[in-house]
Amino acid sequence: MPELPEVETVRRGLSRATLLQPIRGVHVLLDRSIAHPVSIDDFLPAVIGAEITAWQRRGKYLLAVLARCNQPAGWLGCHLRMTGQLLWVQQSMPVSSHCRVRLFLDDDRELRYVDQRTFGRLWWVPPAEEPAHIMTGLQRLGPAPFADEFSLS
Repeated sequence: MPELPEVETVRRGLSRATLLQPIRGVHVLLDRSIAHPVSIDDFLPAVIGAEITAWQRRGKYLLAVLARCNQPAGWLGCHLRMTGQLLWVQQSMPVSSHCRVRLFLDDDRELRYVDQRTFGRLWWVPPAEEPAHIMTGLQRLGPAPFADEFSLS
């Protein structure tokens, strides 16, 4: 299972590789990898055409901040669970049997969500919602140690 330092390393790598790139297409290879919205037909138009403007981490959850025409377009959330990976690869690379979702960003590269044991999930959170309302695991996390609301008392 990726531990917190590994998840932070993934966030930093994604920030270097994918910022300000629009999601040009999505191929969902395993429907249950998408936790919200339940329908893939609702998930696809919500993320296709959106641009990743930032990557955040809350606990072991990764959140891509999405925008469309400089307006908020929600969040793309991910939890890797035990065996999940987000791989930034050439589109020409063979797709492994454990690839669950492909996000096409530029002309020749894509972000692949690979999860051997299929415990991880992706969420799209609408811009009017707080991520914790949709990604309920966020509700169980304590205050982030570097957040203003964290206190030793």
